[in-house]
Amino acid sequence: MELLNENEISLVAKQCGFTNVLKWSIEKFEDKTIGNLGEHLNLIIIAESNGKTSEIKLFVKCMPRFNKWKTEYINELKFFKKEYTMLGKLFPEFENLNGTHKWKPKLLLVREDLFVFENVTLQGYFMPHHQDTLTFEQIEASVATLARFHAQALIFEEQKSRELGRPYRIWEDYSDYLQEPMKTIYWRNTGKKAVIDFLQVFSKYKSRPDFSEYLELVVPTLYDRAIELMKPSTEYRNVVVHRDLWTNNIFLKKEAGLYHALFVDFQTVLYCSPMLDLSSLIYFNTSRSDRNAWTNQLIQFYYTVLSKELEYGGVNVGDIFDKDTIMEAYEKSIVFGITQASLITPIIAMSKARREEIFFNPETAKVANLVTRSKELIGHAEEDERYRTRLTELFDEMVERFVLPQVNRTTDISSN
Repeated sequence: MELLNENEISLVAKQCGFTNVLKWSIEKFEDKTIGNLGEHLNLIIIAESNGKTSEIKLFVKCMPRFNKWKTEYINELKFFKKEYTMLGKLFPEFENLNGTHKWKPKLLLVREDLFVFENVTLQGYFMPHHQDTLTFEQIEASVATLARFHAQALIFEEQKSRELGRPYRIWEDYSDYLQEPMKTIYWRNTGKKAVIDFLQVFSKYKSRPDFSEYLELVVPTLYDRAIELMKPSTEYRNVVVHRDLWTNNIFLKKEAGLYHALFVDFQTVLYCSPMLDLSSLIYFNTSRSDRNAWTNQLIQFYYTVLSKELEYGGVNVGDIFDKDTIMEAYEKSIVFGITQASLITPIIAMSKARREEIFFNPETAKVANLVTRSKELIGHAEEDERYRTRLTELFDEMVERFVLPQVNRTTDISSN
């Protein structure tokens, strides 16, 4: 059975400005690790219009065709259904923006099991290397795109509220697709256990008295708090958040000395405080020293871009957030950003060969996702100093922010 039929190919070609399809083909991506929750392919269409023959190169994302366990896992968690609903139903309600306001690639065909997009690499966009952190200019561009994305949800809600004559929230119509599937708890528990095991081996605090006991006591509570934050906030205005903005889901283009970012892969979206997106974007893609130097500036920049985008859409940012509220919400979101990064970074910072061996081999992927990955992470860290350093500084920041204060508090009480 063909992945795409003739009618679908003709429809895609027509959107690209061509009426007569001569032939077409599907090609595999050589890099299997480009995405974990789907299969990625190239679509090449040879088409004719006004006597001119052209080659159209497009990008296809579909359900995995040759990995039964991963297909069942994605179906069980409804990740494709979620992205289909966002791309096919909700996002078309947002304003169709271009130029510097654009925040995602153009979608040419959407099915519940397959999406066809423009190939933005042909426009000069590139995917940052997965083992690198972003430069300030690159993450600033990503923060700007994040603000544009969030602004569209807020503008849509404000416009709909005016139409209905009452407050409207996206959650009313899309709650089934904007919450965390219960069964991801197994994946999160696997990652959480790996963090604790890793710290017991590599943390600079591992020799402190009762360190292991405090890890086991405090760290699980952080992941519980993160789960609560993934629900719609009762304190702050909520938006549709991407939640997975690491390098494989960000495309960057530099033009006239400035970067512009686009986001892809909306399979894990949520409806919650926008600061969960900002904190996780920062923790995924920066070193600790860069976070310390840049975070306040990036929060201010987010607010500035959000204000301009809302104004562009006829909404006053003062009716949504003020700067103090944004800063407060960000501080509360750090526990999400750092724990989410602790789950994702150990996977994305691996070499491609090791990631493919562990997470793309049907025989090992299920175990690594749902049972244990501690041995693999610790083993790779022992072999790769760069990997060990990146994880240790991230995990030890978690220790310093959340574990050591508990240790010191208990010590003070005992000494008194």
